[in-house]
Amino acid sequence: MNIEIAVIAALLLASVVGMVAQRLRLPYTVSLVFVGLACAVVRDRFFADFDPGLHLTPQLLFTVLLPALVYEAAFHLELRHFVETWRAVLMLAVPGVVVGTGLTFALSWGVLSAFGVPVHWQVLLLAATILAATDPVGVLALLREVNAPRRLAMIMEGESLLNDGIAIVAFGVVITAVGIGPHHGGITVGWVAGFLTWEVVGAVLIGGGLGLGLSWLTSTIDDHLIEITLTTISAFGSFVIAEQAHASGIIACLVAGVLSGNVGATYGMSASTRVAVTSFWEYAAFVANSIVFLLVGLETSPDRLLRIVVPVVVIWLAMLVARALFIAGFLPAMGPQRVASKKGLVAVLSWGGLRGGVAMVLALSVPRTYAFRQPLIDLVFGAVLLSILAQAPTMPLLLRLLGIGRDRRVAQSAAILRTRLRALSQAEHYLERQREVGAVLPEIYEELREELTRRRQDVEIEAQALRVDAGAVLREEQSELRRQLAIVEKESVRQAFAQGAIDEQLMRRLVREIDDRILALKATTEET
Repeated sequence: MNIEIAVIAALLLASVVGMVAQRLRLPYTVSLVFVGLACAVVRDRFFADFDPGLHLTPQLLFTVLLPALVYEAAFHLELRHFVETWRAVLMLAVPGVVVGTGLTFALSWGVLSAFGVPVHWQVLLLAATILAATDPVGVLALLREVNAPRRLAMIMEGESLLNDGIAIVAFGVVITAVGIGPHHGGITVGWVAGFLTWEVVGAVLIGGGLGLGLSWLTSTIDDHLIEITLTTISAFGSFVIAEQAHASGIIACLVAGVLSGNVGATYGMSASTRVAVTSFWEYAAFVANSIVFLLVGLETSPDRLLRIVVPVVVIWLAMLVARALFIAGFLPAMGPQRVASKKGLVAVLSWGGLRGGVAMVLALSVPRTYAFRQPLIDLVFGAVLLSILAQAPTMPLLLRLLGIGRDRRVAQSAAILRTRLRALSQAEHYLERQREVGAVLPEIYEELREELTRRRQDVEIEAQALRVDAGAVLREEQSELRRQLAIVEKESVRQAFAQGAIDEQLMRRLVREIDDRILALKATTEET
């Protein structure tokens, strides 16, 4: 199939899957993987020679998809929130990757050896290293949906951003240690120290320099198209330059994204430009995630995975146990106990540490000359698939059992409560206007007012039973109405420009002022 047609078909399929998943309330990424698996089964059974033309290659993911995903997430990573959870994030992303890799290898090797299942130790070591990077995209969306503590989502998001780069660096050390990497001079402590230092420090310098430089450049202009282009250069340029300098492209892209979002967007972009830039990167991340998770299923061979189901289940369980042991053991050093109980925090962070596209592409990047390349790819693909299909769909149940966040039914009840209170307020206001103009007799007014008061009391009693703050619900409704009114104002300004009542310069100025109010309202709502 032609590559252009394959991309269009993939986007169309992803859009259809997204609409169906939204209607059925299914996790979007899990639905994409299921559809990709179904397509792979149909292909293997009936169209064995069919080539879709689009594959999850290292070139596609590392040079196109991964920079977009990392930059978009980093762009929205607020440093003030990161500071609140920096200890937990760094513990999970750095020693967590190292200890998790060692424990996963030791546990899987011990269990498989005890049961006499033949798997080469190099395959297990490489798989454990590759599977160290978490990718909790679907879980993060779920945490926001159930209104889970912000710090919990911040820990998981910060970890997933940092450990992508750390896991890739660790993978480079391990493939060199087993003799299949590009370095042929023998591995030494000095080489490892120099390699790690330049991979991290070099990436920070490159990403920081490009991120700050382009952030300054955005402050000198006010054109959303140019500023979107500059952020695109920041994302892909930092990655490419770092890779060419043999530093970590992911870490460079991460640093550039954080600086662009916290310096460039805050001090160098107008409100309307921030809205445009945010919308652009949200779309880019949606496309990248859609292609990655669809190809995860499509690139998997169900027949081969069934033949190695025991090693796949063992290494998947091993990485879960290893992660849980590390989190439980190092929890006091992380300092995030305020977000949940110790038991709940260990359970959510362990079960929510899904593996995704980065792990699969690292497996695909192993040199074709490696004798155990295909068994390694199958083992990693199987563990990633099991992680996505088993952990993501069961997270709602785990969150409900642990009492973290707000249950969907409570959220729906709160929405009903909000609507009833709004309707009662409008009815009371209408009744007052009728009394003021003399359209209602005093005795009828008193009777109706008492009836509305009783109904409001009933709603407030219902709110107390649901443990929902009626005042908070009204404040939320008020904030939402203010945002809607601001949007109406902005549309009116644009209509005035279209009708020739104002010029373009004045229109842009008024729209920027309204966008400032919308962003301020959004920030206030998120803080509460």
